[in-house]
Amino acid sequence: MRMDSRLTGRKLVRWIAWLSAFGLTALAWAQDLTFSAKVDKTTVEVGDPINLILTFNGDVSGVELPPPQIPEGFVVAGRSQSTNFSIRAGAMERSTSLTFVLIPQRAGTFQLGPFLIRRHKDEFKTEPIEVTVKKSVLPPQSQPQAERFTI
Repeated sequence: MRMDSRLTGRKLVRWIAWLSAFGLTALAWAQDLTFSAKVDKTTVEVGDPINLILTFNGDVSGVELPPPQIPEGFVVAGRSQSTNFSIRAGAMERSTSLTFVLIPQRAGTFQLGPFLIRRHKDEFKTEPIEVTVKKSVLPPQSQPQAERFTI
């Protein structure tokens, strides 16, 4: 895949530094479009939330994001979207991030992704992200049982 010259130099360094600062990242490049997937943690216990963030940046005209495939063993507890616009040197830049709060329901090693976006006739994928879910060190909470009284 060929990188557009607009993604080199300072802009590329800032983008890579930004991605590195937030942990594990999978990145796909597409001329004037970048697409990334990252999580805030790669090892958690059952029931601890994980934030999965999908971000596309650059020329997002015509971008379609099919619903992300979340593996069995996770529940999507929340979803949010943010969009940022900026104008630099007369060029408008746009970045959209989708955040999914995932709650693992069982222990194991899971693969999130690869995630996919489409723009016109092109498809762009991120690399998958491996997440390890461990059993909780705390005993499971018991469900309160209804007490029965006889009078």
